[in-house]
Parts: sequence; C-alpha cells; structure tokens
Amino acid sequence: MWLGGLSPKFKYETTGEVIKRYADYAWQVRGNMTAKEISQRFGPAEPHAQWLIGIFDGPQNFAGTIVTIAYQMAPILPHPTNPNVVIPLFISFTIITTLIMALRLWSRYKVAGGIQPFDWLAVVGYVLTVIWGAVAVAHDHINTQWQAFYDKSWYNISGSIEIYYGLTIFYPWVMMTIKLSLLLFYYRMTNWNYIRWSVYATTVIVVGTSISAFIVWLVNCPHVRYWDYPWEQCRINIKKAQVAFAGLYILTDVIIWILPMPLVFQLKLYPRERILALITFSLGAIACVASCYRLVMLEQYTNYSSQSSTTLIIDAWTITELNLTLICSSAPAVRALAIHYAPKILNSLGTVAFATQNGSQHGKKGSIGSSTGSSKNGAHARVTADPEK
Repeated sequence: MWLGGLSPKFKYETTGEVIKRYADYAWQVRGNMTAKEISQRFGPAEPHAQWLIGIFDGPQNFAGTIVTIAYQMAPILPHPTNPNVVIPLFISFTIITTLIMALRLWSRYKVAGGIQPFDWLAVVGYVLTVIWGAVAVAHDHINTQWQAFYDKSWYNISGSIEIYYGLTIFYPWVMMTIKLSLLLFYYRMTNWNYIRWSVYATTVIVVGTSISAFIVWLVNCPHVRYWDYPWEQCRINIKKAQVAFAGLYILTDVIIWILPMPLVFQLKLYPRERILALITFSLGAIACVASCYRLVMLEQYTNYSSQSSTTLIIDAWTITELNLTLICSSAPAVRALAIHYAPKILNSLGTVAFATQNGSQHGKKGSIGSSTGSSKNGAHARVTADPEK
C-alpha cells in the first residue's frame, strides 16, 4: 500500500500497477536501486525513498521482493469486490427513521401535550445520523468496487482513509447525542433516586467515552493525516482503540436497556400491561445486538489484508446501529400515538412512558413513568413511579 503512497507521480494508477513499475525498474538495474533514482522515477523525497529501501533491508532484497510480487504473485491474486450495502441501507433507514421520528414528535404534541427537551435532543441525534450516513455514502463512492489495496490507486486509498477517519471521529458525538436523549428521558420519567443516580453515572461514562475517543484519534499520531507519513509511529494501535471504545459503548447500551426494567416490575400493572411494557422497553436489545455486530466487524474488517480490507461493512453496521437506536427509543411514543388514534382496538393496552391529554396519570393503575410537560388543557402532567404509593 505504501508503495502507492510514496509514488506521487503515479497516484492515479492502481497499487498493483505501481508495483509492476517498480519491478520493471528493479529488473532493469539488476537490483541496484538507489534512493535518488527512485525519487526521480516515482516522486518521493530522497529520505522517504531511503526509508522505503530500508524496510526491505537493502536494495537487493527490495528488488527481489518486488519482482516476486509483480511477476509471480500478482497473476494469481484474488480480486475481491466491495459489498453494495451502504447506499441501500442509508436510503432505507433514512426513510424509516424519518417516518418514526415524525410520528414520535406528533405523538408528543398530540398525546403528551408538548415536545420535550429529550425529544429535541433526539432530533439532533437524527440529523447527525443522517449526516453520518451521507458521509458514509461518499466513503462508499471513493472506495471504488474493489476491496484489495493492490486494485486501488493511492488517490482512492488516501481518500477512503481520510473519509473513514472523519467518520470515526464524528461517530462518538452522534452516539453521545442519541444516548443522552434516552438518559434525559429516563431522568424525567421518575423521581426514583436509584434511576437518577444511574443516569448520572451512565452519563459520565457516555460523555467520557466520547470525548476520550475524539481526543485519542486527534493526538494518536504525530500528524492527523497519518496515512501520508508511513514512516512515523503512532502512539496507540488504532484498531485496538476502536474496539475498546466500541466495547464501552456496548456497556452503556446494556445499562440504558436494563435501566427502566425494575421500574416496570415495581409498578402495579396487569399481567398483559406488564408484558407490553417490558416488550416496549426491551426493544433496546435490538440496538445492543447491532452494536455487538459492529464490534465484530471492527475486529474482522480492519485487518487490511486482501480478503478483509474493506471498512464499508463497518459503515453499514454503524448506520444500522445508529438508526435502530433512534427507532427503538421512539417506540413508546409511536405506541402511545397508536393507542390515541385507535382506542377501540388498543384501549386495553395502556400507555407506556407517556402522559395523556387529560392531565396527570400519577395515581392511575397501569401507567408508567413519563416526562413533564403541559397538556393541551393546561394541566401540568408528570407521571412518576413511586413504589410506596
């Protein structure tokens, strides 16, 4: 890969073609390659050309390796293609998530008496998710159809790394915004101390993880555009850092998923209502599964070999993870809206996590925590779950 990066005169040719040029040159000079001649033929600075020769332990070894690759290995190398999944996923999820978010906001306005701060925070998360997906589409375009580095030009390789770098440092802020909207919802849902302290602790983990991930990516290497400086050593293994931060996000996913469960069991609900409430809040497990798959893809598809060098699969699972998190977090609102517009069919289901238009549901059996807000008749509604009542 670095042969392409250190050959600016041929940055629009595939790395395989550049290797062939090096092999032809090595054969022509019978292995007596010099940094000065490499600089003149291929365009790198002489110190960088000398570094290139040095990593092969001298010009003869360099020449032998290049000739072997170009004349013996290249004809039998596989040519894997990139999967065409990013664009269809982005379009599909954008349509679905847009619809769900619209229903959520309408539900808040129509049923709960007003759109709450955590809803607006979720809207910000939705906008950031769409932006992230749009950049991923650009990443898909610059990657070309080929997966292996020897089938790509340095122009495509460096462009792909640059966009992926941008996606990586942008991801923590998108995920943090979505998670904070959920945590704020739980905080406003009840006045139970254990839930509020759990929200505080989880918020610290989420914010700390996001800021740490952002800083690590910025200062990890001497230069932000580390791919243009292959001779420089980065301080941290980038792949291990990504996997570690993904693991922390999964931890917070699990915490946010199980956080409201004790609340459901403490309330006096009819069995059917309890089951429906558990199902509604358990939808968060779907987002947890998507996060786990994303972690697996990070581990598998950042090996940068001819068979697993694509990061588009990671993009695809990240799009899935972010959108599913938004969709699952909006499930209570969509359910409340369905109950509101179809009372004859769903009047026995109760509402989960929402105040009704008629004012406070504070003492009503079968209700569960919601946010605060002013209903349409002017009543100030706040549903709390207090096991002592």
